[in-house]
Amino acid sequence: MTSELSDSLVQTWVTGWARTHGYEVRHEGAVHSALMGSDSGEWEYVVFDPEETELRKVAAAVAKSPERLLTVIAEPDADIMGTQEVNGLELISDEEKLMVVNMETQDVEDPITPETYTTSREDFEGWTLFTVHQGENVAARGRMAVVDDYSILDRIYTSPDYRRQGLGTFVTRALLAIAHEHDVSEGLLVANAEGQELYEYLGWTHLGDVHVFGAPGATDRRRPSHSQIDEEISQ
Repeated sequence: MTSELSDSLVQTWVTGWARTHGYEVRHEGAVHSALMGSDSGEWEYVVFDPEETELRKVAAAVAKSPERLLTVIAEPDADIMGTQEVNGLELISDEEKLMVVNMETQDVEDPITPETYTTSREDFEGWTLFTVHQGENVAARGRMAVVDDYSILDRIYTSPDYRRQGLGTFVTRALLAIAHEHDVSEGLLVANAEGQELYEYLGWTHLGDVHVFGAPGATDRRRPSHSQIDEEISQ
């Protein structure tokens, strides 16, 4: 049995997600925010299923700068004020899903590395980077943070030249095996539409919908996903 969607769970996900990106994170009541670069001023504010008054208050703060984002995580199919506009902010994305898995259902042992590939692991404070190589090329990569008794998977990405070879599945299983080194009970991640099918196959459950809002026309810096892009190997 897995956790139900709640503000506490959203806070846990934000903490782990921010950690794997190196973002500063703040939790002020029901508003969880991440600073995406120390000198950028690009804040993302994350809230869980807010009341209309609270949502409009946060949206007003986000609307003050085109470099800010508002992310609302809510129950599946929830109506977020029509989901197209909040206090002048435009809907940027609503395809992402917050997903959860019971770690007892996941393998403890490391998966077998596919032929012709090698792997490397780098451990940092509170999170791990796992990379798949073919020769000198980075074929796939993923990150995992541990927050309390949760493992948060993030930025699981396969280079375009290496797709359709099962590397996304391999990286996911490898990260979960690493997570088992800690006393964790559940895993969390945000999947885009393409990744959701894979994670459901691996036993993950759709827990909530992710709605991202931003200033009108401010599309030059928008990443298409919270979790599926790794800028270092996406080109």
